[in-house]
Amino acid sequence: MALLREFRKRLCRSTSGNITLLIALGMPALIGGTGFAVDTAQWYMWKREMQFAADQAAVAGAWARAVEATEDTYETRAIQEFNANVQQTGEFVGVPEVALANYAGGVQNSVAVTVTATKRLPFSSFLTGEGVTVRAYAQAKFEGGTTYTSCLVAVNEEADGAITIGGSTVLTAECGLVALSKSDEAITVNGSPTIDAGWVLAAGGIDDWFDSHTDDTILEYVGGLEDPFAELSPPNPAESQVPRTYSCVRSRTTTTADVISTLIVSYSYFKGSGRNSARPTGWATPEAGYTSNSQNDVVVPEGTTAGTVTTTSSTWDRLSGIGKNTIWKVETRQETKTYSDIIISGGANAAAVVPGTYTDLKVRCDTTFATGVYILDGGELEITGQYQVTGSNVMFVLKNGAGLKITGGANINLTAIQASDLVARGVPLDQANKLAGMLVFEDRSSGGNNNNIINGNAATILNGTVYLPVSNISMSGTASVTSQCLMIAASTITMTVNLDMSTFCPPSMTEDTIVGVTKPNVRLVA
Repeated sequence: MALLREFRKRLCRSTSGNITLLIALGMPALIGGTGFAVDTAQWYMWKREMQFAADQAAVAGAWARAVEATEDTYETRAIQEFNANVQQTGEFVGVPEVALANYAGGVQNSVAVTVTATKRLPFSSFLTGEGVTVRAYAQAKFEGGTTYTSCLVAVNEEADGAITIGGSTVLTAECGLVALSKSDEAITVNGSPTIDAGWVLAAGGIDDWFDSHTDDTILEYVGGLEDPFAELSPPNPAESQVPRTYSCVRSRTTTTADVISTLIVSYSYFKGSGRNSARPTGWATPEAGYTSNSQNDVVVPEGTTAGTVTTTSSTWDRLSGIGKNTIWKVETRQETKTYSDIIISGGANAAAVVPGTYTDLKVRCDTTFATGVYILDGGELEITGQYQVTGSNVMFVLKNGAGLKITGGANINLTAIQASDLVARGVPLDQANKLAGMLVFEDRSSGGNNNNIINGNAATILNGTVYLPVSNISMSGTASVTSQCLMIAASTITMTVNLDMSTFCPPSMTEDTIVGVTKPNVRLVA
Protein backbone atom coordinates (compact mmCIF):
# COMPACT_ATOMS: atom_id res chain seq x y z
CA MET A 1 0.00 0.00 0.00
CA ALA A 2 2.89 2.30 0.73
CA LEU A 3 4.19 1.72 -2.77
CA LEU A 4 0.82 2.60 -4.27
CA ARG A 5 0.63 5.77 -2.27
CA GLU A 6 4.08 6.78 -3.42
CA PHE A 7 3.14 6.11 -7.09
CA ARG A 8 0.03 8.20 -6.78
CA LYS A 9 2.05 11.10 -5.39
CA ARG A 10 4.60 10.86 -8.18
CA LEU A 11 1.78 10.71 -10.72
CA CYS A 12 0.13 13.83 -9.32
CA ARG A 13 3.40 15.68 -9.36
CA SER A 14 4.06 14.70 -13.03
CA THR A 15 2.87 17.16 -15.85
CA SER A 16 3.86 15.19 -18.92
CA GLY A 17 0.86 14.13 -21.19
CA ASN A 18 -1.61 16.85 -19.94
CA ILE A 19 -2.00 18.39 -23.40
CA THR A 20 -2.92 15.10 -24.88
CA LEU A 21 -5.55 14.63 -22.26
CA LEU A 22 -6.98 18.09 -22.75
CA ILE A 23 -7.06 17.66 -26.49
CA ALA A 24 -8.79 14.35 -26.11
CA LEU A 25 -11.35 15.91 -23.78
CA GLY A 26 -11.91 19.00 -26.06
CA MET A 27 -11.93 17.25 -29.38
CA PRO A 28 -15.71 16.68 -29.50
CA ALA A 29 -16.36 20.38 -28.83
CA LEU A 30 -13.79 21.41 -31.43
CA ILE A 31 -15.28 19.17 -34.06
CA GLY A 32 -18.81 20.29 -33.16
CA GLY A 33 -17.87 23.98 -33.28
CA THR A 34 -16.24 23.57 -36.65
CA GLY A 35 -19.27 21.80 -38.04
CA PHE A 36 -21.64 24.39 -36.62
CA ALA A 37 -19.51 27.22 -38.08
CA VAL A 38 -19.65 25.64 -41.52
CA ASP A 39 -23.43 25.23 -41.32
CA THR A 40 -23.92 28.77 -39.99
CA ALA A 41 -21.87 30.20 -42.87
CA GLN A 42 -24.13 28.32 -45.23
CA TRP A 43 -27.25 29.71 -43.57
CA TYR A 44 -25.95 33.27 -43.74
CA MET A 45 -25.05 32.83 -47.40
CA TRP A 46 -28.56 31.57 -48.12
CA LYS A 47 -30.09 34.43 -46.11
CA ARG A 48 -28.03 37.08 -47.85
CA GLU A 49 -28.84 35.77 -51.32
CA MET A 50 -32.54 35.31 -50.55
CA GLN A 51 -32.81 38.76 -48.94
CA PHE A 52 -31.19 40.44 -51.93
CA ALA A 53 -33.47 38.57 -54.31
CA ALA A 54 -36.53 39.41 -52.18
CA ASP A 55 -35.52 43.10 -52.10
CA GLN A 56 -35.17 43.18 -55.88
CA ALA A 57 -38.46 41.36 -56.30
CA ALA A 58 -40.33 43.80 -54.05
CA VAL A 59 -38.84 46.79 -55.90
CA ALA A 60 -39.66 45.28 -59.30
CA GLY A 61 -43.22 44.51 -58.24
CA ALA A 62 -43.63 48.02 -56.86
CA TRP A 63 -42.43 49.61 -60.11
CA ALA A 64 -44.87 47.46 -62.07
CA ARG A 65 -47.67 48.43 -59.70
CA ALA A 66 -46.83 52.15 -59.93
CA VAL A 67 -47.48 52.30 -63.68
CA GLU A 68 -51.09 51.95 -64.80
CA ALA A 69 -50.22 49.95 -67.91
CA THR A 70 -48.41 47.23 -65.88
CA GLU A 71 -50.14 47.40 -62.51
CA ASP A 72 -51.81 44.00 -62.93
CA THR A 73 -48.48 42.24 -63.63
CA TYR A 74 -46.73 43.17 -60.39
CA GLU A 75 -46.75 39.59 -59.01
CA THR A 76 -45.33 38.06 -62.18
CA ARG A 77 -42.70 40.78 -62.43
CA ALA A 78 -41.65 40.27 -58.79
CA ILE A 79 -41.23 36.51 -59.18
CA GLN A 80 -39.23 36.95 -62.40
CA GLU A 81 -36.87 39.35 -60.65
CA PHE A 82 -36.53 37.01 -57.67
CA ASN A 83 -35.65 34.01 -59.83
CA ALA A 84 -33.08 36.07 -61.71
CA ASN A 85 -31.18 36.77 -58.48
CA VAL A 86 -30.94 33.33 -56.84
CA GLN A 87 -28.13 30.92 -57.59
CA GLN A 88 -26.97 28.98 -54.52
CA THR A 89 -30.50 28.53 -53.20
CA GLY A 90 -32.18 28.12 -56.55
CA GLU A 91 -32.65 24.37 -56.20
CA PHE A 92 -34.40 24.34 -52.85
CA VAL A 93 -35.86 27.81 -52.29
CA GLY A 94 -39.66 28.02 -52.18
CA VAL A 95 -41.88 30.08 -54.51
CA PRO A 96 -42.01 33.69 -53.23
CA GLU A 97 -45.30 34.89 -51.82
CA VAL A 98 -46.06 38.30 -53.38
CA ALA A 99 -48.90 40.45 -52.03
CA LEU A 100 -50.04 44.04 -51.69
CA ALA A 101 -49.64 45.49 -48.22
CA ASN A 102 -50.55 48.66 -46.36
CA TYR A 103 -47.78 51.05 -45.38
CA ALA A 104 -47.69 54.20 -43.23
CA GLY A 105 -51.45 54.64 -43.23
CA GLY A 106 -51.86 53.95 -46.92
CA VAL A 107 -54.02 51.20 -48.35
CA GLN A 108 -52.30 48.55 -50.49
CA ASN A 109 -49.58 51.04 -51.34
CA SER A 110 -46.67 48.60 -51.14
CA VAL A 111 -45.58 45.22 -52.44
CA ALA A 112 -44.45 42.64 -49.87
CA VAL A 113 -42.39 39.54 -50.74
CA THR A 114 -41.96 36.62 -48.37
CA VAL A 115 -39.82 33.58 -49.19
CA THR A 116 -38.40 30.55 -47.30
CA ALA A 117 -35.80 27.89 -48.07
CA THR A 118 -35.36 24.58 -46.18
CA LYS A 119 -32.41 22.18 -46.50
CA ARG A 120 -30.64 19.54 -44.36
CA LEU A 121 -26.95 20.05 -43.65
CA PRO A 122 -24.77 17.18 -42.35
CA PHE A 123 -23.85 18.49 -38.92
CA SER A 124 -26.99 20.41 -37.91
CA SER A 125 -29.26 17.65 -39.15
CA PHE A 126 -27.20 15.13 -37.16
CA LEU A 127 -27.99 17.11 -34.02
CA THR A 128 -31.58 18.14 -34.78
CA GLY A 129 -32.74 15.38 -37.04
CA GLU A 130 -34.25 17.85 -39.52
CA GLY A 131 -33.36 20.59 -42.00
CA VAL A 132 -33.04 24.29 -41.22
CA THR A 133 -35.47 26.87 -42.66
CA VAL A 134 -34.19 30.32 -43.67
CA ARG A 135 -36.74 33.15 -44.20
CA ALA A 136 -36.46 36.50 -46.05
CA TYR A 137 -38.97 39.38 -46.17
CA ALA A 138 -38.94 42.59 -48.21
CA GLN A 139 -41.45 45.42 -48.68
CA ALA A 140 -41.33 48.25 -51.21
CA LYS A 141 -43.62 51.29 -51.13
CA PHE A 142 -44.78 52.80 -54.44
CA GLU A 143 -46.38 56.04 -55.61
CA GLY A 144 -47.75 56.32 -59.13
CA GLY A 145 -46.66 59.18 -61.36
CA THR A 146 -49.02 62.17 -61.37
CA THR A 147 -50.44 63.51 -64.63
CA TYR A 148 -50.62 67.29 -64.82
CA THR A 149 -52.62 69.51 -67.14
CA SER A 150 -52.47 73.27 -67.36
CA CYS A 151 -54.16 76.30 -68.91
CA LEU A 152 -51.00 78.46 -68.77
CA VAL A 153 -47.74 77.02 -70.09
CA ALA A 154 -44.43 78.76 -70.82
CA VAL A 155 -42.53 76.47 -73.21
CA ASN A 156 -39.14 78.24 -73.28
CA GLU A 157 -36.65 75.84 -71.67
CA GLU A 158 -33.99 78.37 -70.68
CA ALA A 159 -35.54 81.75 -69.89
CA ASP A 160 -35.32 83.45 -66.52
CA GLY A 161 -38.82 84.54 -65.56
CA ALA A 162 -40.42 82.32 -68.19
CA ILE A 163 -43.60 83.11 -66.27
CA THR A 164 -43.53 86.53 -64.64
CA ILE A 165 -46.41 87.59 -62.42
CA GLY A 166 -46.51 91.29 -61.65
CA GLY A 167 -48.37 93.96 -59.74
CA SER A 168 -51.83 93.18 -58.43
CA THR A 169 -52.54 90.34 -60.82
CA VAL A 170 -55.53 88.19 -59.84
CA LEU A 171 -55.37 84.62 -61.14
CA THR A 172 -57.86 82.38 -59.37
CA ALA A 173 -58.51 79.80 -62.05
CA GLU A 174 -57.44 76.45 -60.60
CA CYS A 175 -56.21 74.94 -63.85
CA GLY A 176 -52.44 74.91 -63.39
CA LEU A 177 -49.40 77.09 -64.04
CA VAL A 178 -46.40 75.41 -65.71
CA ALA A 179 -42.97 76.55 -66.91
CA LEU A 180 -40.65 74.28 -68.89
CA SER A 181 -37.64 76.49 -68.15
CA LYS A 182 -34.78 74.86 -66.25
CA SER A 183 -33.64 78.22 -64.89
CA ASP A 184 -33.44 78.62 -61.12
CA GLU A 185 -35.86 81.54 -61.61
CA ALA A 186 -38.29 79.88 -64.02
CA ILE A 187 -41.37 81.41 -62.33
CA THR A 188 -40.99 84.81 -60.66
CA VAL A 189 -43.28 87.19 -58.80
CA ASN A 190 -43.02 90.99 -58.79
CA GLY A 191 -45.59 92.76 -56.65
CA SER A 192 -48.52 91.50 -54.61
CA PRO A 193 -50.65 89.25 -56.78
CA THR A 194 -53.49 86.96 -55.75
CA ILE A 195 -52.82 83.47 -57.07
CA ASP A 196 -54.89 80.31 -56.76
CA ALA A 197 -53.71 78.15 -59.65
CA GLY A 198 -54.25 74.75 -58.06
CA TRP A 199 -50.73 73.58 -58.92
CA VAL A 200 -47.53 75.34 -59.99
CA LEU A 201 -44.82 73.30 -61.71
CA ALA A 202 -41.47 74.15 -63.22
CA ALA A 203 -38.52 72.28 -64.67
CA GLY A 204 -36.45 74.84 -62.75
CA GLY A 205 -36.99 76.97 -59.65
CA ILE A 206 -40.15 78.70 -58.42
CA ASP A 207 -40.27 81.98 -56.50
CA ASP A 208 -40.37 81.47 -52.72
CA TRP A 209 -43.35 83.84 -52.68
CA PHE A 210 -45.63 80.88 -53.42
CA ASP A 211 -44.61 79.05 -50.23
CA SER A 212 -46.06 81.73 -47.96
CA HIS A 213 -48.89 83.17 -50.08
CA THR A 214 -50.72 80.17 -51.57
CA ASP A 215 -51.74 76.65 -50.67
CA ASP A 216 -51.19 75.47 -54.25
CA THR A 217 -49.19 72.33 -54.96
CA ILE A 218 -45.67 73.62 -55.69
CA LEU A 219 -43.22 71.34 -57.51
CA GLU A 220 -39.78 72.58 -58.53
CA TYR A 221 -37.21 70.93 -60.78
CA VAL A 222 -39.76 68.51 -62.14
CA GLY A 223 -38.68 66.13 -64.89
CA GLY A 224 -40.93 65.04 -67.73
CA LEU A 225 -42.61 68.41 -68.45
CA GLU A 226 -43.21 68.95 -72.16
CA ASP A 227 -44.69 71.27 -74.77
CA PRO A 228 -48.06 69.61 -75.49
CA PHE A 229 -48.10 70.93 -79.09
CA ALA A 230 -44.45 70.40 -79.98
CA GLU A 231 -45.20 67.82 -82.67
CA LEU A 232 -47.95 69.82 -84.42
CA SER A 233 -47.56 71.92 -87.56
CA PRO A 234 -50.02 74.62 -88.64
CA PRO A 235 -52.41 73.66 -91.47
CA ASN A 236 -52.21 75.26 -94.90
CA PRO A 237 -55.47 74.57 -96.80
CA ALA A 238 -55.72 75.67 -100.44
CA GLU A 239 -58.34 78.34 -99.68
CA SER A 240 -56.03 79.84 -97.07
CA GLN A 241 -53.24 80.38 -99.62
CA VAL A 242 -55.25 82.91 -101.64
CA PRO A 243 -53.87 86.46 -101.12
CA ARG A 244 -56.51 88.75 -99.65
CA THR A 245 -56.85 92.17 -98.07
CA TYR A 246 -59.00 93.40 -95.22
CA SER A 247 -61.41 96.28 -95.89
CA CYS A 248 -64.49 97.84 -94.34
CA VAL A 249 -67.56 98.53 -96.51
CA ARG A 250 -70.21 101.09 -95.64
CA SER A 251 -73.69 99.58 -95.47
CA ARG A 252 -76.93 101.23 -96.74
CA THR A 253 -79.14 103.12 -94.32
CA THR A 254 -82.66 102.06 -93.37
CA THR A 255 -85.35 104.50 -92.19
CA THR A 256 -88.25 103.34 -90.03
CA ALA A 257 -91.18 105.28 -88.56
CA ASP A 258 -94.54 104.95 -86.84
CA VAL A 259 -97.18 105.58 -89.54
CA ILE A 260 -100.92 106.43 -89.36
CA SER A 261 -102.56 105.98 -92.77
CA THR A 262 -106.01 107.28 -93.82
CA LEU A 263 -107.56 106.41 -97.20
CA ILE A 264 -110.78 108.01 -98.57
CA VAL A 265 -112.16 106.50 -101.80
CA SER A 266 -114.97 108.23 -103.75
CA TYR A 267 -116.56 107.70 -107.13
CA SER A 268 -118.06 110.11 -109.74
CA TYR A 269 -119.42 109.71 -113.29
CA PHE A 270 -118.72 111.69 -116.44
CA LYS A 271 -120.17 111.77 -119.96
CA GLY A 272 -118.14 112.64 -123.04
CA SER A 273 -115.84 111.26 -125.70
CA GLY A 274 -112.68 111.71 -123.65
CA ARG A 275 -111.32 112.78 -120.28
CA ASN A 276 -110.71 116.35 -121.41
CA SER A 277 -114.21 116.85 -122.82
CA ALA A 278 -116.29 114.79 -120.44
CA ARG A 279 -118.61 116.54 -118.03
CA PRO A 280 -120.03 115.40 -114.65
CA THR A 281 -123.36 113.63 -114.83
CA GLY A 282 -124.32 114.39 -111.23
CA TRP A 283 -125.00 110.74 -110.47
CA ALA A 284 -124.81 109.47 -106.87
CA THR A 285 -121.63 107.64 -105.59
CA PRO A 286 -122.79 104.92 -103.20
CA GLU A 287 -119.41 103.07 -103.45
CA ALA A 288 -117.47 105.79 -101.58
CA GLY A 289 -115.41 104.44 -98.61
CA TYR A 290 -113.03 105.30 -95.73
CA THR A 291 -110.22 103.26 -94.07
CA SER A 292 -107.58 104.04 -91.43
CA ASN A 293 -104.73 102.03 -89.78
CA SER A 294 -101.66 102.53 -87.62
CA GLN A 295 -98.26 100.71 -87.85
CA ASN A 296 -95.05 100.98 -85.82
CA ASP A 297 -91.46 100.64 -87.04
CA VAL A 298 -92.39 100.56 -90.71
CA VAL A 299 -89.60 100.84 -93.28
CA VAL A 300 -90.20 104.14 -95.12
CA PRO A 301 -88.39 105.84 -98.01
CA GLU A 302 -85.02 107.41 -97.27
CA GLY A 303 -85.42 111.09 -96.49
CA THR A 304 -88.83 110.74 -94.84
CA THR A 305 -89.41 113.33 -92.11
CA ALA A 306 -91.96 113.66 -89.32
CA GLY A 307 -95.28 115.23 -90.38
CA THR A 308 -98.34 114.62 -92.57
CA VAL A 309 -98.33 113.98 -96.32
CA THR A 310 -101.48 113.81 -98.47
CA THR A 311 -101.58 112.36 -101.99
CA THR A 312 -104.56 112.18 -104.41
CA SER A 313 -104.96 109.97 -107.48
CA SER A 314 -107.79 109.22 -109.96
CA THR A 315 -108.62 106.24 -112.17
CA TRP A 316 -110.99 106.44 -115.21
CA ASP A 317 -112.96 103.41 -116.32
CA ARG A 318 -115.19 103.34 -119.47
CA LEU A 319 -118.60 101.92 -118.62
CA SER A 320 -120.78 102.24 -121.82
CA GLY A 321 -121.63 104.27 -124.87
CA ILE A 322 -119.58 105.67 -127.69
CA GLY A 323 -118.48 109.12 -128.78
CA LYS A 324 -120.17 111.96 -126.91
CA ASN A 325 -122.43 109.47 -125.15
CA THR A 326 -119.57 107.60 -123.51
CA ILE A 327 -120.10 107.13 -119.75
CA TRP A 328 -116.98 107.18 -117.50
CA LYS A 329 -116.61 106.03 -113.89
CA VAL A 330 -113.86 107.91 -111.98
CA GLU A 331 -112.34 106.52 -108.75
CA THR A 332 -110.64 109.15 -106.59
CA ARG A 333 -108.24 108.01 -103.81
CA GLN A 334 -107.08 110.50 -101.18
CA GLU A 335 -104.39 109.05 -98.92
CA THR A 336 -103.02 110.85 -95.86
CA LYS A 337 -99.94 109.52 -93.94
CA THR A 338 -98.68 110.92 -90.67
CA TYR A 339 -95.05 109.98 -89.78
CA SER A 340 -93.52 110.04 -86.28
CA ASP A 341 -90.61 108.49 -84.33
CA ILE A 342 -88.26 108.51 -87.32
CA ILE A 343 -85.25 106.18 -86.88
CA ILE A 344 -82.35 105.94 -89.33
CA SER A 345 -80.18 102.80 -88.92
CA GLY A 346 -77.28 101.28 -90.80
CA GLY A 347 -74.81 103.25 -92.76
CA ALA A 348 -71.88 101.99 -90.63
CA ASN A 349 -68.71 100.37 -91.88
CA ALA A 350 -68.51 96.58 -91.62
CA ALA A 351 -66.25 93.81 -92.88
CA ALA A 352 -67.06 90.25 -93.88
CA VAL A 353 -63.72 88.43 -93.95
CA VAL A 354 -63.04 85.07 -95.61
CA PRO A 355 -60.09 82.67 -95.20
CA GLY A 356 -56.90 83.50 -97.08
CA THR A 357 -53.41 84.93 -96.64
CA TYR A 358 -53.21 88.46 -95.26
CA THR A 359 -50.18 90.69 -94.77
CA ASP A 360 -52.09 92.60 -92.11
CA LEU A 361 -55.37 92.13 -90.29
CA LYS A 362 -56.11 95.25 -88.28
CA VAL A 363 -59.78 95.38 -87.44
CA ARG A 364 -61.21 98.85 -88.05
CA CYS A 365 -64.96 98.20 -88.05
CA ASP A 366 -67.53 95.58 -87.02
CA THR A 367 -66.10 92.37 -88.45
CA THR A 368 -67.29 88.83 -89.04
CA PHE A 369 -64.77 86.09 -89.79
CA ALA A 370 -66.09 83.18 -91.85
CA THR A 371 -65.20 79.63 -90.81
CA GLY A 372 -61.71 78.56 -91.89
CA VAL A 373 -57.95 79.10 -91.54
CA TYR A 374 -56.50 82.63 -91.79
CA ILE A 375 -52.77 82.95 -92.50
CA LEU A 376 -51.18 86.19 -91.34
CA ASP A 377 -47.86 86.64 -93.20
CA GLY A 378 -46.20 89.40 -91.20
CA GLY A 379 -48.09 92.34 -89.70
CA GLU A 380 -50.53 91.91 -86.84
CA LEU A 381 -53.89 90.48 -86.01
CA GLU A 382 -55.05 93.59 -84.18
CA ILE A 383 -58.48 93.99 -82.62
CA THR A 384 -58.96 97.33 -80.89
CA GLY A 385 -61.69 99.97 -80.50
CA GLN A 386 -65.40 99.63 -79.90
CA TYR A 387 -66.15 97.03 -82.56
CA GLN A 388 -68.20 93.87 -82.72
CA VAL A 389 -65.86 91.06 -83.80
CA THR A 390 -67.14 87.52 -84.24
CA GLY A 391 -65.73 84.34 -85.72
CA SER A 392 -67.02 80.79 -85.33
CA ASN A 393 -64.70 77.82 -86.03
CA VAL A 394 -61.66 79.85 -87.04
CA MET A 395 -57.87 79.53 -86.75
CA PHE A 396 -55.27 82.26 -87.19
CA VAL A 397 -51.79 81.11 -88.28
CA LEU A 398 -48.99 83.62 -87.57
CA LYS A 399 -45.94 83.60 -89.86
CA ASN A 400 -42.82 85.71 -90.43
CA GLY A 401 -43.00 87.69 -87.20
CA ALA A 402 -46.76 88.23 -87.24
CA GLY A 403 -48.19 89.26 -83.89
CA LEU A 404 -51.42 89.27 -81.89
CA LYS A 405 -52.92 92.33 -80.23
CA ILE A 406 -56.34 92.25 -78.58
CA THR A 407 -56.95 95.44 -76.63
CA GLY A 408 -59.50 98.13 -75.96
CA GLY A 409 -63.23 97.81 -75.54
CA ALA A 410 -64.00 95.57 -78.48
CA ASN A 411 -66.82 93.06 -78.11
CA ILE A 412 -65.06 89.89 -79.25
CA ASN A 413 -66.40 86.37 -79.62
CA LEU A 414 -63.93 84.02 -81.31
CA THR A 415 -64.24 80.23 -81.23
CA ALA A 416 -61.51 77.86 -82.39
CA ILE A 417 -61.78 75.64 -85.43
CA GLN A 418 -63.07 72.07 -85.08
CA ALA A 419 -61.81 68.83 -86.60
CA SER A 420 -64.73 68.53 -89.03
CA ASP A 421 -63.98 72.01 -90.45
CA LEU A 422 -60.34 71.07 -91.01
CA VAL A 423 -61.20 67.74 -92.63
CA ALA A 424 -63.59 69.58 -94.98
CA ARG A 425 -60.57 71.66 -96.07
CA GLY A 426 -58.38 68.70 -96.89
CA VAL A 427 -56.54 68.23 -93.58
CA PRO A 428 -56.03 64.51 -92.74
CA LEU A 429 -58.31 63.28 -89.97
CA ASP A 430 -55.54 62.34 -87.52
CA GLN A 431 -53.94 65.76 -87.86
CA ALA A 432 -57.33 67.49 -87.74
CA ASN A 433 -58.14 65.82 -84.43
CA LYS A 434 -54.88 67.09 -82.94
CA LEU A 435 -55.38 70.64 -84.26
CA ALA A 436 -59.01 70.89 -83.18
CA GLY A 437 -59.51 73.69 -80.66
CA MET A 438 -56.52 75.74 -81.87
CA LEU A 439 -57.48 79.41 -82.13
CA VAL A 440 -54.07 81.03 -82.73
CA PHE A 441 -51.06 79.00 -83.95
CA GLU A 442 -47.65 80.62 -84.42
CA ASP A 443 -45.41 78.89 -86.96
CA ARG A 444 -42.17 77.80 -85.26
CA SER A 445 -40.16 79.13 -88.20
CA SER A 446 -41.51 82.61 -87.53
CA GLY A 447 -39.07 85.20 -86.28
CA GLY A 448 -41.29 85.73 -83.26
CA ASN A 449 -43.03 88.81 -81.93
CA ASN A 450 -42.67 89.89 -78.32
CA ASN A 451 -45.41 92.52 -78.52
CA ASN A 452 -48.27 90.04 -78.31
CA ILE A 453 -50.97 91.40 -76.01
CA ILE A 454 -54.29 90.18 -74.70
CA ASN A 455 -55.90 92.99 -72.73
CA GLY A 456 -59.59 92.26 -72.88
CA ASN A 457 -62.72 93.30 -71.04
CA ALA A 458 -65.86 91.59 -69.85
CA ALA A 459 -67.05 91.31 -73.47
CA THR A 460 -63.88 89.56 -74.65
CA ILE A 461 -64.70 85.89 -75.28
CA LEU A 462 -61.90 83.63 -76.48
CA ASN A 463 -62.67 79.93 -76.87
CA GLY A 464 -59.68 77.77 -77.75
CA THR A 465 -55.88 77.61 -77.54
CA VAL A 466 -53.47 80.47 -78.19
CA TYR A 467 -50.09 78.89 -79.03
CA LEU A 468 -47.04 81.13 -79.50
CA PRO A 469 -44.01 78.78 -79.23
CA VAL A 470 -41.38 81.41 -80.15
CA SER A 471 -42.92 84.59 -78.71
CA ASN A 472 -43.83 86.26 -75.44
CA ILE A 473 -47.39 87.16 -74.58
CA SER A 474 -48.43 89.82 -72.13
CA MET A 475 -51.77 89.29 -70.42
CA SER A 476 -53.83 91.91 -68.63
CA GLY A 477 -57.47 92.90 -68.26
CA THR A 478 -60.12 90.19 -68.37
CA ALA A 479 -61.44 87.59 -70.77
CA SER A 480 -64.10 84.91 -70.59
CA VAL A 481 -65.15 81.67 -72.28
CA THR A 482 -68.48 80.18 -73.31
CA SER A 483 -68.03 76.90 -75.18
CA GLN A 484 -64.37 75.85 -74.91
CA CYS A 485 -61.52 76.23 -72.45
CA LEU A 486 -59.00 78.99 -73.06
CA MET A 487 -55.40 77.80 -73.00
CA ILE A 488 -52.37 80.06 -73.33
CA ALA A 489 -49.09 78.39 -74.34
CA ALA A 490 -46.25 80.71 -75.26
CA SER A 491 -42.47 80.88 -75.16
CA THR A 492 -42.77 83.18 -72.14
CA ILE A 493 -45.79 84.64 -70.34
CA THR A 494 -46.05 87.96 -68.55
CA MET A 495 -49.04 88.72 -66.34
CA THR A 496 -49.27 92.42 -65.75
CA VAL A 497 -50.85 94.75 -63.23
CA ASN A 498 -54.56 94.55 -63.96
CA LEU A 499 -54.98 90.94 -65.07
CA ASP A 500 -58.09 89.48 -63.49
CA MET A 501 -58.82 85.91 -64.59
CA SER A 502 -61.13 83.73 -62.56
CA THR A 503 -61.91 81.07 -65.15
CA PHE A 504 -60.32 79.51 -68.19
CA CYS A 505 -63.05 76.91 -68.77
CA PRO A 506 -66.87 76.85 -68.90
CA PRO A 507 -68.42 75.47 -65.69
CA SER A 508 -69.01 72.01 -67.16
CA MET A 509 -65.50 71.55 -68.59
CA THR A 510 -61.89 71.15 -67.43
CA GLU A 511 -58.61 71.69 -69.24
CA ASP A 512 -57.32 68.26 -70.32
CA THR A 513 -54.12 69.15 -72.18
CA ILE A 514 -51.34 67.09 -70.57
CA VAL A 515 -48.10 68.98 -69.96
CA GLY A 516 -46.26 66.40 -67.89
CA VAL A 517 -46.33 63.16 -65.97
CA THR A 518 -44.10 62.95 -62.92
CA LYS A 519 -42.12 59.73 -62.55
CA PRO A 520 -43.39 57.03 -60.20
CA ASN A 521 -41.60 56.78 -56.86
CA VAL A 522 -40.54 53.44 -55.36
CA ARG A 523 -38.74 52.98 -52.04
CA LEU A 524 -37.65 49.83 -50.17
CA VAL A 525 -39.06 50.14 -46.65
CA ALA A 526 -38.48 46.68 -45.16
